[in-house]
Amino acid sequence: MTVFEVLEASALAEHLRRSRWTYPLVNTGHLMGIALLVGAVVPMDLRLLRRAGGPDAAATIAFLRPFAVAGLILAAGCGALLFIAQAGEYLANGWFQAKMVLLTLALANAALHLRLGAASPRLQRLTALVSLAVWPAVLMSGRMIGYS
Repeated sequence: MTVFEVLEASALAEHLRRSRWTYPLVNTGHLMGIALLVGAVVPMDLRLLRRAGGPDAAATIAFLRPFAVAGLILAAGCGALLFIAQAGEYLANGWFQAKMVLLTLALANAALHLRLGAASPRLQRLTALVSLAVWPAVLMSGRMIGYS
């Protein structure tokens, strides 16, 4: 058995599939994490793209970053639980595969942004533009999983 088959056969995965309340609560947690993550990332990106006026970009990002991190942790934790409930189906789903590739790109872009710091405003703006393009693509591909 592969590690994914073992996960899908686990008691936790079985409970998620059979429980009337657990799977919907975990799904809600996943959605809340996504909302918190994207709800923090978009204003940070938009602030980086604005050239003048408004609050200091560094202060805005320092304020919003913990919310983005908390959202990512919540979305990823709940997403992992949703995954183990149907690992085989997800792994065979093209939309899930696309979501994972896009998510990897979004996280790599975020890591690049963190590494850049304030050293290169031009590159920061580029990472903001990439972020504003990739995160909605992650959301769209994730939503399409349910329709395939």
